Amino acid sequence: MRELSYKVIFVFVSVLSLLAPMTKSIAGEPPKDPILRIDTGMHVSGIRRVGIDAENRYLATGSNDKTVHVWELSSGRLLRILRPPIGDGNEGMIFAVAMSPDGRTIACSGWTGQNWDDMYSSIYFFDRESGRLIRRIKGISATVFNLAYSKDGMFIVASLWGTHGIRIYRTSDYSLIKEDRDYGSDGHGADFDISGRLVTTSWDGYIHLYDNNFQLIAKRKSPGGGKPYGVSFSPDGSKIAVGFDDSTKVDVLSGKDLSYLYSPDSNGVADGNLVAVSWSSDGSSLYAGGSYWNGSLSKRPIRKWINGGKGRYVDLPATDNTILHILPLKLGGVVFSSHDPAFGIFDAYDRKAIYKSPAIADYRNNRNGFLTSYDGSTVQFAYEVFGKSPARFSIPDRFLELNPESPNSILRSQILNTPITSASGLNIIDWEHAYSPKLNGTNLKLDRYEMSRSLAVLPDNQTFLLGTDWYLRLFDRYGNEKWKVSAPATAWAVNISGNGQLAMAAFGDGTIRWYRVRDGKELMALFPHNDRKRWVVWTP
Repeated sequence: MRELSYKVIFVFVSVLSLLAPMTKSIAGEPPKDPILRIDTGMHVSGIRRVGIDAENRYLATGSNDKTVHVWELSSGRLLRILRPPIGDGNEGMIFAVAMSPDGRTIACSGWTGQNWDDMYSSIYFFDRESGRLIRRIKGISATVFNLAYSKDGMFIVASLWGTHGIRIYRTSDYSLIKEDRDYGSDGHGADFDISGRLVTTSWDGYIHLYDNNFQLIAKRKSPGGGKPYGVSFSPDGSKIAVGFDDSTKVDVLSGKDLSYLYSPDSNGVADGNLVAVSWSSDGSSLYAGGSYWNGSLSKRPIRKWINGGKGRYVDLPATDNTILHILPLKLGGVVFSSHDPAFGIFDAYDRKAIYKSPAIADYRNNRNGFLTSYDGSTVQFAYEVFGKSPARFSIPDRFLELNPESPNSILRSQILNTPITSASGLNIIDWEHAYSPKLNGTNLKLDRYEMSRSLAVLPDNQTFLLGTDWYLRLFDRYGNEKWKVSAPATAWAVNISGNGQLAMAAFGDGTIRWYRVRDGKELMALFPHNDRKRWVVWTP
């Protein structure tokens, strides 16, 4: 029996700036052009951070998709979507979110305001109940990677990109009361203890500990890794847990002076990392997660240790992609977010009480299964990682077909081609999940921390397309960049039509987009909902 196919086009589309005048942005103001966005009721890109109130009534999730969602924590019911000002490319991506302890205010930031404010970022503050933007702190000298409120809600700290350190603001008037620029690299982690002390991490290897007047008490490296990321005070402030981006270890340090105390058992964590860490609300358990994968489980796990991290552990199957943030819940257990995008709750008894999965197709690990016809009008992709649940979409027919390799397939007769990744005179190496792809032994120029993900050589064997976390980049055979365009999310797969006129890319936000090879102009986009029924196509 043939799989059912559907031609549903008006689904889940929202225009954020309805009927706004088509005028360009000026300095200090966001653009006023209408921007088409996909709204599935769930994020369509990784959830970097979460925030909760002290009574655990509400959850805020911040995402690369440039939105903040507000949920009822007990049920996972969506209450509101907050939409900070956005623009093209990275502008508007939310890397940091925090909720005031009383649940009244949600703060968010990231790559926010830089496109129209001379590369200075902003922190946006929203009223949680009404969704109204109530305050903007602008003029921040770098991208904001993390936000955290003090336990009494009187202060909020922002951790910044590069060597810009941290900034601490008083929430009564949002005035800057302290900054520390003695940081050698990106700041990613920050946490306050019950007495108002602050601990932060930086990719220069150092952990910083401040007293409740924000004077530096200690600054030390920890033996577990070179890039400390997540950090969490134990409830009584006596211990500090640290997770690392470049290590499978978790370290527990003294809350008094950052001296090393012990490391929980990381047996079986052979690769990946445990970047996100959190104590349970009573301090009896320690949780950690990241890119670590336990092959015996169907999901990427959160590891939980008893006895404050000194006892035995259990791996709790959490989600499919990297776990990015973990916070403790008042009655035990934790809430977590991941790059799927997804979020969930484990209760005090290790039961998964809530799990919200994405509505997007997962194009990871299917570069050779991302196929295209000679003229680029038909593409084949997969809804699941590793090429599982393949489907084809024909633009002329406006037709989505599942299982295109089945004998009854309508589109099976079409000849589709895999991406070409090598050609005579083009020795391209280190382009798969790497920061330094090379052409004939010479590094291709990418931005700092920009990771290469996918590759397709054009039929002329003279040029090639590189898909990265941030851009699509077209290079000639000498490594000269001919054009680049901002990617809405990670470019997991790219391909070129057989006639060499169109480039296609499958992105981490669930979209497939077509670009003109001549100049990189986007021509069309497809969003196939992962229910395998609904889809939408639009043009810029």
